[in-house]
Amino acid sequence: MEPFEMKFKIYMEAEDIGQSRIHTSIAFLKNCLENSRNSYLHGADYDDASDPDAFILRFYAEKEIREEDCASCQDAFDFVMDLAQILDSAAAAHSFLDLEGEFSWKFRGEDKQYTFRSEGGSDVCDFIEHPAK
Repeated sequence: MEPFEMKFKIYMEAEDIGQSRIHTSIAFLKNCLENSRNSYLHGADYDDASDPDAFILRFYAEKEIREEDCASCQDAFDFVMDLAQILDSAAAAHSFLDLEGEFSWKFRGEDKQYTFRSEGGSDVCDFIEHPAK
């Protein structure tokens, strides 16, 4: 048995942007997660608190998994890099928005925790690794 735990929380925010940018940004993140080759990124919970009429984007995605016996060891092993790649892509494609959140991963004796942030106007996502709790 190989236990596996992961969780992520992603928050996107922008103001004074067009309705099409709001819809495109949300669709981009959802599509990246749902169409990822990594099965652990599929099926996130989404909360869209955006107000397109006020030109405000506020969107949340989160997911948490705890498995006693890992269903896909390769996806578990690749989780950190796959999610980081999606976040980098989102920051590059939608540099006008603020993107931030956290994710963690426990697998094969490793315990990693990260926060990330990309401020509006930046096309890169900064990752900070934190000591395991």
